[in-house]
Amino acid sequence: MTNERNEARNDARDGEDVRVPDQLTPAQRMAHKREQFERLAMPAVDALYRQAMKLTNNAEDAQDLVQDTFERGFKAFDSFQEGSNFEAWMTTIERNAYFNQYAKAKRRPQRANDSTGEYDDWDIYSASEHSSEGLKSAEDEYLDTFAPAEIMAALNRLSPERRQVFIDTVIDGKTYQQVADEQGVKIGTVMSRLNRARTQLKRDLASYARERGYGKSKTGYGSNDKQNSLSANRNESGDNGDSARSSEGKERS
Repeated sequence: MTNERNEARNDARDGEDVRVPDQLTPAQRMAHKREQFERLAMPAVDALYRQAMKLTNNAEDAQDLVQDTFERGFKAFDSFQEGSNFEAWMTTIERNAYFNQYAKAKRRPQRANDSTGEYDDWDIYSASEHSSEGLKSAEDEYLDTFAPAEIMAALNRLSPERRQVFIDTVIDGKTYQQVADEQGVKIGTVMSRLNRARTQLKRDLASYARERGYGKSKTGYGSNDKQNSLSANRNESGDNGDSARSSEGKERS
């Protein structure tokens, strides 16, 4: 992977011709464009993720922002000037995407194919080696709210595939690439399974907490407001509990 990234850097620095040959069919042209884009994009993943973390201060939002940046970059790839700095071009796209859309709208970035929870086969994480540690701390904080038996019961309700991905990435801290290699699947599949596992766990554990009266908030790990009301409601009563119940009542009305 390091050699490939270095080659991509050299290609961009030496002014590699990234134009799509005119004689190719539309399908071939798209495949060629995608291949060229991914070759140049591989070295930029880590830099874009670091910048996204600085902008969003949230691991999940940072992943969404990088995902959106690569989609925007691919769509605008025809406008990339040969021989110029590709990483700088992409970081500019990411910065503009954040300030023009996410910051102004004050909402979380939307994932590609958000309605299905699936990721494109060619998505950015085919070039990524960063680990899931950024997500792990937030998820650990949320899971620490519950007893081990509660967590195990929720994990056992996951499908075997989603449960294994969750354990490998969140608990064992493996990279997406490591999990994909071990399970013989694409990284997009790993991310899809992890996303669905996290969504199901958050829903199941929040429901469990509400049933037992020690947590009324529907906020889970990775949310933008970064509330930890489940943990707080275990140790506090009175105003905090009344506020949470009032909030839930408004949501239902």
